[in-house]
Amino acid sequence: MDRFFRGLIAGMVGGIVMNIWTLIAIFILNLEIIRFIDWSAMVLYGDLPRSFAEGVVALFMHLLWTGLLGIVFAYLIPQITSRGYLLKGVVYGVLVGFITYAIPTLFQLPILKENSLTTVLSNITGGTIWGLTLAQTLRWLDRKPVKP
Repeated sequence: MDRFFRGLIAGMVGGIVMNIWTLIAIFILNLEIIRFIDWSAMVLYGDLPRSFAEGVVALFMHLLWTGLLGIVFAYLIPQITSRGYLLKGVVYGVLVGFITYAIPTLFQLPILKENSLTTVLSNITGGTIWGLTLAQTLRWLDRKPVKP
């Protein structure tokens, strides 16, 4: 498996874990937040998902997005060395989240352009979890022996 696919898989695994965090935040911690699939749905449909099918498509697109970001990270790591990879994953996850927050403001997307502190902190937590999972999964995939 080449670096592209390792980054895609690592990013998508991180995306799954960050969406699990959202479920925990909503259903266990009872936080009123904007979910990650809501962000995807707003970009896709211009509104929150109105059906299960729209939610599934938004989730799939979110996982593809996190996979793309994983590919970028996978190509960055050899350039900046893999020492301290977990911290680099966290920083990358939080910075990508920060940049992602600028998009709704620039394009004036309703619902997403103004966020509560709870949503922001939850999404920073999700970005941190994604970055850690991304970095650890990529490291695991990089060390896995290649079969002939």
